[in-house]
Amino acid sequence: MSAKYTGKCLCEEGGIRFTISAEPIDPVCTCYCGHCSKGAGGLGQVMVAFPEESIDIESGKELITTFTFKNTDSGKPKDKMFCKSCGVTLWTAPEHWKQLKQLLVRTPVLDGGIDWKPTVELSTSKRAKWTSSVAGAAQQ
Repeated sequence: MSAKYTGKCLCEEGGIRFTISAEPIDPVCTCYCGHCSKGAGGLGQVMVAFPEESIDIESGKELITTFTFKNTDSGKPKDKMFCKSCGVTLWTAPEHWKQLKQLLVRTPVLDGGIDWKPTVELSTSKRAKWTSSVAGAAQQ
């Protein structure tokens, strides 16, 4: 199957490059929980789920490292996979998503992904008070 999406970390040369051969499973969402905000170095993370087997690491597989969050809002562990060279978060795998064999890919690491508009916002009670919701997005 041909690649529908391509993506990469921030490394200029020798970094992580990947393709995704499937369409997203769920709508694009933004999460404002403490982990997502701190991990993004901003207001939150924008992400979308893909089947794990549809993600093919083209180069830099040896650069992918995992950090496991244990103090999550759900009380269940969550793995964050990121580039150990540039530090960019690629995707996460909360326990529930691991069972489904899906990964929550950060849309900004996808080529053109910065333009993917969230249709769902999560942990909105933790969103910065000086920001507003995404027009038309469901609030959770």
